Amino acid sequence: MKLTIKVTETPGDTPIVVTTNLLCIAMWEQTENRKVSDGRGIGIMDMVYWAHFMLKKSGHSVGNTPKQWLEEHPNMEIETVDMTNPNPTDAELTEGN
Repeated sequence: MKLTIKVTETPGDTPIVVTTNLLCIAMWEQTENRKVSDGRGIGIMDMVYWAHFMLKKSGHSVGNTPKQWLEEHPNMEIETVDMTNPNPTDAELTEGN
């Protein structure tokens, strides 16, 4: 599972874009005792965790924990970026059509 997340730590700042990877999601599952497949939905704190993890891995200065980072930036804006291809390939004929 890969999600692209856009983070603006302080309103008016240039947004930072990160993309999760398998390690990020695995660590989230372990730390939060959750599974992607648990059907509980994804919340803001989940996105904060993923963005914090990826920013920390890239050397960005963030708090020690996702909660601390969020407390330091309570007006942070965070959202997933839609990666849906707006121009998917056209359907092709299959045998028998």
